[in-house]
Amino acid sequence: MSRKRALAGVLLVAFLVLAGCSSVLGPDSVDEQALAENESYDWSSNANASINVTGGEYEAVYKVDNRTQFPIHSRDGLGREGPLAISALRFQYPNGTVVGPSSPALNATNQEKRTMISLPARNGKLAFSASAQGKRLSTQTFVSGTYEVTIPQGMRVTYEPLARVSPGDHRTTRTDTGRVQISWPDVQSNAVIVRYYLARDLYIFAAGAAVLVVVALAGALYYLRQIRELERRREQAGPDVDTGENDGPGL
Repeated sequence: MSRKRALAGVLLVAFLVLAGCSSVLGPDSVDEQALAENESYDWSSNANASINVTGGEYEAVYKVDNRTQFPIHSRDGLGREGPLAISALRFQYPNGTVVGPSSPALNATNQEKRTMISLPARNGKLAFSASAQGKRLSTQTFVSGTYEVTIPQGMRVTYEPLARVSPGDHRTTRTDTGRVQISWPDVQSNAVIVRYYLARDLYIFAAGAAVLVVVALAGALYYLRQIRELERRREQAGPDVDTGENDGPGL
């Protein structure tokens, strides 16, 4: 048994060493086919970051100001950081020309806990798509300044706890198509989080809350009746019940 444990320990150490060496050898390329996917981005926004959530994914457009590298990353529920899986990578020059990863100057690689995007120019706009989970958008803030997030058609963020919008300094408007857009004048936090709901979810939540209230009232009335019944029985028993309080000392 001791030999098996020793062998298992050696294998574990070897695995960790090899894993460490693989990260030192160099960056890993992201999925080139995913980067080359087609996507129609809205380049017209004046916000520093414009995010369009379409359901299972979101399309993000960021203003690039005097930089040649654009690091991005994700963060899981345990707070661990890692590369962000992206697709449909595009860059728009100030003159409006849009290029994709077929341009040798625009590429992305995974480096330890980051996805590093190399930009073809120091100024312009960078766009990519990434996955969104359920009725929720959570993304790290890769630029500061003005942000806008447009949630899917029919979704709302009016009432908590069904909805959550962070940071709190925001306002909501409706687009021409009736979608809700959330905007921030100056985002300095590490992440933007938006949890939204369907309009019908509000009715379901209200109905569930009403049922709980009815059940709670019924329970309260039941216990109140039980208490009154006990009081009635005690009154019927009268003062002749021997409680032992008036007994004199024993003979």
